[in-house]
Amino acid sequence: MIDAKRKAIIFLTLSFLLAVATAGVILMQITEAQKKLGKTVAVAAAAKNIGSYREIKESDITWVELPETSAYESFITDEKELKEAISVVEIEEGDLLTSSLVRKKLDIPENERVVWLNATEAVLIDQEVAEGDLVDLVVARNDENDNLVTERFLNNIRVVQVEEVKEGAPRVKIALSIEEAERVIHFQNSAVQLRVLRVNQASAG
Repeated sequence: MIDAKRKAIIFLTLSFLLAVATAGVILMQITEAQKKLGKTVAVAAAAKNIGSYREIKESDITWVELPETSAYESFITDEKELKEAISVVEIEEGDLLTSSLVRKKLDIPENERVVWLNATEAVLIDQEVAEGDLVDLVVARNDENDNLVTERFLNNIRVVQVEEVKEGAPRVKIALSIEEAERVIHFQNSAVQLRVLRVNQASAG
């Protein structure tokens, strides 16, 4: 009888201690969850509508506080990520910015020179391009026998800047070797037509 009581007391004591320990663990988990929910992180959002292929300016951005647990890694949380960055798609006011929506401008290599492709009746830019895009240049020209020849004379040329103008297509800046730059300038002034074609980089890669 005494042994049965001892066993019962021991069992009750162990059960009590186990319940206390379990309650302590649950309380710690709840406290930790509350702490996490209480922490926030500043995430970049569009302060207004931003067109595609546009430079991101400080006035375009506002910062919103989100719970740390709901802030995805792709969200932009550091203003340095937006320095010299451009949009790659249209962004609506209030949209949270992610690394897939913006990208950095590219520097011009030291061994290359810059040529502006100014849209005219003879120079056509077939599709909107942005800094970082690749383009092919196709020329239609008259050969020595005055026959019309159409050929792609440059391919996979990187766009280093796009400048908007009040009227007409934007001016596109590309970086080329001196020899290539001379050819482009020559064709801009003498060719029947010069076409700028954006490369599908997904298929090109």
